Amino acid sequence: MSIVSDGEAHCGSLFILLTFKHQLTPHSPIYHLLCPLRLLDLHVGEDDLTCDKDWKHIFKHFRNLLLQQRGVVVNRIRVTSEIIRDHLKSVRLSADHIRSLFNPDDQQDVKMAFDLLKDIWTLPRKYTNTASPGISAVREALWILGKLPFHLMFPYLCVDLSLSEQIEHLSAGAHLALGLYNLAGKNFILTNLLINVMIMIKNVVFCVAKAKVEDPEGEFWIILLGTDWLEELFGILQTMVGNDANLDVLQLVSRLSGTTEVSNILAKYPQWDHASQRLKLPALTRESEAIPDCADHIKPASWRGNVNMKDVSLQTSWNRRQHLAEQDCDFLGIILSELDKDENINILAPSGTILFNVPLADDDINESLEFPSPPPAVSDHNATAVDADSAEIRVEVEDALGELALDAPTILPQNPITESEVLINRKMKSKA
Repeated sequence: MSIVSDGEAHCGSLFILLTFKHQLTPHSPIYHLLCPLRLLDLHVGEDDLTCDKDWKHIFKHFRNLLLQQRGVVVNRIRVTSEIIRDHLKSVRLSADHIRSLFNPDDQQDVKMAFDLLKDIWTLPRKYTNTASPGISAVREALWILGKLPFHLMFPYLCVDLSLSEQIEHLSAGAHLALGLYNLAGKNFILTNLLINVMIMIKNVVFCVAKAKVEDPEGEFWIILLGTDWLEELFGILQTMVGNDANLDVLQLVSRLSGTTEVSNILAKYPQWDHASQRLKLPALTRESEAIPDCADHIKPASWRGNVNMKDVSLQTSWNRRQHLAEQDCDFLGIILSELDKDENINILAPSGTILFNVPLADDDINESLEFPSPPPAVSDHNATAVDADSAEIRVEVEDALGELALDAPTILPQNPITESEVLINRKMKSKA
């Protein structure tokens, strides 16, 4: 149905080449389901293949974006991390809790990202009765901002939602993001992050349409999309392999059936599965209250909403987005009405040109992505040892190059010889 990435840039570029080859054709079995959905992008690859972005990584990127000094612009008001801190303090959250939410040294904690975004979307819409007009306007902008992660996260966490309600929330999030991006562009949300959000929402709709065609009487869980299950499978696999972390293809093939059996056992007995605390997300009720004793990854067995595909109308759920989005902000209705008039505009082409083909400005760099940890500091003694090792390697490479030149003095390669090729050649000679 789709191919998924965790947001890595090179994978994303490849996925675009594979899944944005042409528009969905009228001969496709899912065309009649998706064509009426206004503002939905209909680009696909071969066999109607689409790409996906893991939803947990997107929420981490949201949190990391809010940590940046640049802030975000919502309805012409810039909301910075300092402003968010002040408004969280106004609802009597502890200083230690707020400090942990804005810890810049831990950008990969999914639970921390959830806590920050949930604290924002649960803020009261009104500051206080005595607040100044400026503070009230900022609280309104912050409340609108919180609605976006709410519509995007709630479908994956609220186990009481039906499949129709999940699509309604995702559609509302897509159109809310489209309207706010239309007002402020990259100052609201960085372009690459917007692309990832829209790709995730588009893939959910496409996968539901494909599932309705393949198995109209079946069930569909959007929580099965993403990289959760692949990560879980390889986590079990690496545990089985043990110290030999760099397993080869033969080991992979021989153990995959065993990892599937282990995964099925853990699904049957979830109390045996001790998952990573850094990834643990709570299941929520409709009132956004956490359900205790929830596993790391919410499983289909714990879902209580109606996910029967025969009860889902994609057109009805998608079109309810305007009602939900306009409830969040009054000005959005006018913006969406204007966008609807242009046939070239959709969730991935806010100005009529698909965002992949628009060159990014210098200040549109996606700083919300997780940054790799800096290399550890090297002491003077270690640095000397490293320099000595490097010098020795260079000498060996130079000697090997000399040996190659003596072996074939009249033959010059058309392409320069790399250091790795030289070392491999030398090892082969020594074994001979």
